Amino acid sequence: MKHLIITFLMLGSFFLNRNLVYSQTENLQTEALSAWIDSKLTKGIDSLNIVGATIVLIKDDSIRHLNGYGVSEIESKTAVDAHHSIFGVGSISKTFVATATMQLIEEGKLELDKDVNRYLKSFQLKYKFNDSITVRQLLLHTSGLDNLITGTAVRAEKDVAPLAQYLKEQKPLQIRPSGQIINYSNQGYALLGLIVEEVSGVPCFAYIRDNVLKPLEMNSSGFKRTVELKDNYVSSYLQKDQQLIPYKPDFKLDYPSGSLNATASDMGHYIAMLLNNGTYKGRQIIDSASVAKMYHESFKHFPKANCGRSLAFFESNWNGIGVYYHTGTAQGFNSQLTLIPEKNTGLFISVNSGNPLTPKSKFFLNNISNELLTKLMMESMDANETVNDKAATCSVDNSCAVNEPLEAIGSVDEPLEAFTGKYRYAFHGTSSLDKLGILMGKFMEMEIVEKDNTLEIPQWNDKLTPVSDLTFHSVLNRHIAFGKGVNEEISYFFVESCFEYYVWHKLKWYEPIKFQMFWLGSIVLILLIYMMASAVRRIFVRQRKSHLLKRVNFLLASLSLLFIVLLAYTLMTVDPMEFLYGIPLLLKFALVIPLIIIPLVLVGIYLLVKVIRFKELKTMGIIYQSLVLVATLLFIPWLQYYNLIGFN
Repeated sequence: MKHLIITFLMLGSFFLNRNLVYSQTENLQTEALSAWIDSKLTKGIDSLNIVGATIVLIKDDSIRHLNGYGVSEIESKTAVDAHHSIFGVGSISKTFVATATMQLIEEGKLELDKDVNRYLKSFQLKYKFNDSITVRQLLLHTSGLDNLITGTAVRAEKDVAPLAQYLKEQKPLQIRPSGQIINYSNQGYALLGLIVEEVSGVPCFAYIRDNVLKPLEMNSSGFKRTVELKDNYVSSYLQKDQQLIPYKPDFKLDYPSGSLNATASDMGHYIAMLLNNGTYKGRQIIDSASVAKMYHESFKHFPKANCGRSLAFFESNWNGIGVYYHTGTAQGFNSQLTLIPEKNTGLFISVNSGNPLTPKSKFFLNNISNELLTKLMMESMDANETVNDKAATCSVDNSCAVNEPLEAIGSVDEPLEAFTGKYRYAFHGTSSLDKLGILMGKFMEMEIVEKDNTLEIPQWNDKLTPVSDLTFHSVLNRHIAFGKGVNEEISYFFVESCFEYYVWHKLKWYEPIKFQMFWLGSIVLILLIYMMASAVRRIFVRQRKSHLLKRVNFLLASLSLLFIVLLAYTLMTVDPMEFLYGIPLLLKFALVIPLIIIPLVLVGIYLLVKVIRFKELKTMGIIYQSLVLVATLLFIPWLQYYNLIGFN
């Protein structure tokens, strides 16, 4: 018996020491990782002129790192505290709306594949393409709804309209058939928030507060700011050259799409729930089957695509392991949430300084997240797991350039010339003044040409080799594909970059920006020559009375040029972010002018017909006045293209 006890004690001592060694090793790994993160973030915010940052890393059911960096406000110099400093998480808010939606589906109050009009009580959507829009399509961003920015925020909380009223007045418009492409839409998620409201009977923010945030003990988080936590809200800053300009707080009218504020600590609770099959501290927030759907029921543009959109996240894979993420940008805040369920790993990181036109803060977050998660993935690989060459050189967002062998040349469904033409990045509003972003150069264009039985993209120095169906292989070592539109013609070009899912749409002959500027420039040139000639004539040639057509044309030319000057001045001097709060005053004044031009053009046409019929002017005079009238007539479709007729 004595020997048996000694044997047990020796075995116990062996396992205790073994566990102690493992524990010490794990602690050393955690300390080294924390030191690496601290160094990266501290150096990063200093070098990129970022005021503050916060981070939480969850691994294997425990917090591997939780910390704050910099300050939450420059004037007070209050240090960022990961437990108490509240950051704006932007579009990561959408994942909370998705969670609420899945809860209501579990309760049988919603169905993924039913027409959303079945649940809307305040108004009904009109389907331009005779397609229904389903709850699933809203979650996937495949509804075909436009994405609006202009007029989606207000400066004062008292001006915030109820969600139903806002969406009823600015009803989301369908710009393409549902189920075709991923077209990111804030309006779509605002509509989803309204469905949560109208099905549950309480405002969306209140439903999420009571059914998601409170059970998760996210006590410092919410869509609405509270007086009790007013000192905890982090200030955000616009990076302009080397300046940091504080943003004024604003209030989103489409708030479910991007208005959540949260601490890193609270986001850790949310990550823990999503990594533990919907459970947090023994409470089932959402069913495990629903969590699985949020990850795995997805949409991809083509079968070989490595990236896609799931019911709550964007997705990619690393060495066959699923990576799910969402980014968020709001008034200087840039945030990123990344989940790797198979490795029980989740990361949230946010900074409070940025510039939407030069997104260096966003790139910084991408880079540090990629490096950190790739380190963790390599660390957690089992001894019997292998990493292929491609995965070893790629980051978890699948953004890499490797020497992957070229696939055998195949054939595609259409002749190569069907794919050629000019394409524009599709993520922009088309039914509102948001379209002016094209004139401001915010949306890239590129051209695809045919050469030697392949397709080339000269701007990218890329060559596309046919594989099968509508799929090609790029020399930049990725698969790309094309998609068909309403008329079964090639309408889309899909390029994978998993933190930005690029969709390009094919342009009609008159849509490229170069032609648009030529179009406008020709009109301006004709009208300027006419105005100058008329002025000279008035000075040096005495006339008793000019013909009414000449006076109408002079007024048309004056109004058209005045509008162009006011538009150009507005676009050059007004911060694009000001369009969030509506149409700038100067542009409102300018938008009255087209409403005067259109009836004046009709009057001019009538007078021209009368002049020709009764030969009231000489032939050269008729040609001269006709040219001016044609120029102003061609100005109208240009105005219409940019939604400048009326107050869109």
